Amino acid sequence: MKHRFLIVFVWLFWLPLNALAQSLMLPDTLTPVMNHPPRWVVKFAPLALFDLDNTVQFGAERLFGGRHTVQAEFGYGWKAINLHPERRSDFENFEVWRGRAEWRRYSGRYRGYRRPHFATPPIGRYFAIETFFKQRTVLETTAVGRECVNGTCAYFERGTFPMYRTVWGVHCKFGRQYVLTMPGDNRLLLDFFVGLGFRNVSPYHFLNSTNDNVITPNTFGTWNTRQGGLFPSATLGIKLGYVL
Repeated sequence: MKHRFLIVFVWLFWLPLNALAQSLMLPDTLTPVMNHPPRWVVKFAPLALFDLDNTVQFGAERLFGGRHTVQAEFGYGWKAINLHPERRSDFENFEVWRGRAEWRRYSGRYRGYRRPHFATPPIGRYFAIETFFKQRTVLETTAVGRECVNGTCAYFERGTFPMYRTVWGVHCKFGRQYVLTMPGDNRLLLDFFVGLGFRNVSPYHFLNSTNDNVITPNTFGTWNTRQGGLFPSATLGIKLGYVL
């Protein structure tokens, strides 16, 4: 049921995004004519600003010969830029680091504007495999077990401690990259995608501590799975790019 729900969820977002993009785009061509083939696309991920663990996130796509490209992104977020009041009130401080690495292959030929045509990378439909990483560090008020042996602790120390949790994962993605309508210079691109995969969430850890027998925190919002584990994952998003 979980996997079926994720598929329906992705398609509910994909269809309106595709319709919106079709209504906004010019034919898939880069104009004016560049004095060299496209090599790089620098990108910004606007939706990352609205995530619960939001980040300011930029990336770059490198084009190689043929239809293959690689893309890397990095994002960083802190408490002052978080748009969700409950996040800012839950912790004294927190930071989020996020990274993505992606290989993609463009299909070249596809149907659009009521007739089949060709598109040259970085334009057109693509299939991609993405790996990603996220780490969130917070200051958490909780009780820590001290001098623990076989799960029994001599005493507990209550205080505010730095804690972190990490997420690793893989997505298979389908997307499409368009040329946006810009008078005089059509190098501005819109890249949108959906994907399914899995993510591995680590248990909670206290920074600078070798003692694993601790009381787990009561907050962390949506990260309330105490022991972590492997979970299904879905992704969708939009990025703005500029061709160099």
